[in-house]
Amino acid sequence: MAPVLIVDMQTLWLISGVTVLTAAATLMFLRSLHDPSAPVLGLHALAMSLGGNALLVAGLTADDHESIARGVAVVGVGAAAIVGCEAVRRLYGAKPRPAMLFAFLFLLVAGTLGFDALRNNGAPRTAYVESLVAIAAVLTAIRVARARDPAAEIVRRALVAAACVYALASIANAVLVLRRPLPGDVPATGVDTLELVTMALGALVPMAITALMLAAVHSRMADELRAMATTDPLTRLLSRRVLFDSGEPLLASTRLSGRMVAAMMVDIDHFKQINDVYGHAAGDAVLRHCARQLRAGARAEALAARYGGEEFCLLVPIERERDAFVAAERLRHRIASQPCVVNDRTVQMTVSIGVAIHEHGQRLAQLLARADELLYAAKRAGRNRVVSADSPADQPDLALLVV
Repeated sequence: MAPVLIVDMQTLWLISGVTVLTAAATLMFLRSLHDPSAPVLGLHALAMSLGGNALLVAGLTADDHESIARGVAVVGVGAAAIVGCEAVRRLYGAKPRPAMLFAFLFLLVAGTLGFDALRNNGAPRTAYVESLVAIAAVLTAIRVARARDPAAEIVRRALVAAACVYALASIANAVLVLRRPLPGDVPATGVDTLELVTMALGALVPMAITALMLAAVHSRMADELRAMATTDPLTRLLSRRVLFDSGEPLLASTRLSGRMVAAMMVDIDHFKQINDVYGHAAGDAVLRHCARQLRAGARAEALAARYGGEEFCLLVPIERERDAFVAAERLRHRIASQPCVVNDRTVQMTVSIGVAIHEHGQRLAQLLARADELLYAAKRAGRNRVVSADSPADQPDLALLVV
């Protein structure tokens, strides 16, 4: 292929180095905005710093293809790519594997020194580094492809594609370098079209990967903010506001389908004593444990929310009125039979439940107020029981009959 005239490569390397270092500084600033992603973004910022400095060294030594500084530049670019691949893997849940990372870096440095000791031209050294980078990119693509990220599925797929393209570009560059007839690295005046494409991909894909990583982090932050706005942070149940926002449509939809809705107000018995005896950390663990039992024991279409303090609320679609009491009694028995274990200490817990059935024309607030009245009737009757509108507060324990 005929050579393509381009801007002086020394200038391009210097400009690219400054650009990459600027991106690294930006990443270091952004990492403080999202604590869960800070280690990943910090690792990727390190990779960008290595790459930026290596490009600056390459630009400053563009006229001397066999200098030690040029070898350092080649190693720096390879190390930047390998560390960047590790950052992408960790972004998608891979466990930190410093042994594997150090193995790659050892092979990178040892292999480069070995080629330099042979006093060969720089082509085999560059091809060796590109091969290691290609292997790291392929392993990264496999890891990201196996991951699941509902927050940014499109970004995940784009990262897989970018890693594959980077691996192919590295392999192509290794082949082209070995086929170059003259010793030395990239000429300072021009390259042929295929070399220009592979060099462009090698420079642009890492920047694209950086942008995609930031997009994935941003998407996760947005999902976390939505979750914080709609769920209780301690129990992960719906917040009280979302219960009211979603409850009215649930009442309307079940009324149209001919079904009914039962409101269950659930309160943990003697919760203050649990805090006093076991501590507030244990109290939080009990709240989370109760929330898990409510989620596991309630129907899939039910709405479960933390109403306030140690009080929970469930809106449960039912077919018959008596189903509400049976469902509530099963929940009460489930919680009583599965104590919470905190730091090897067993915390026994029970709940009282008030059950109200939605009546025609009744607003959600009125329904919940009625369920709350029945809850306090259960607490006055001795706690650890279910009270509904058509059952007396002093009814016998029916758990054995309905579970």
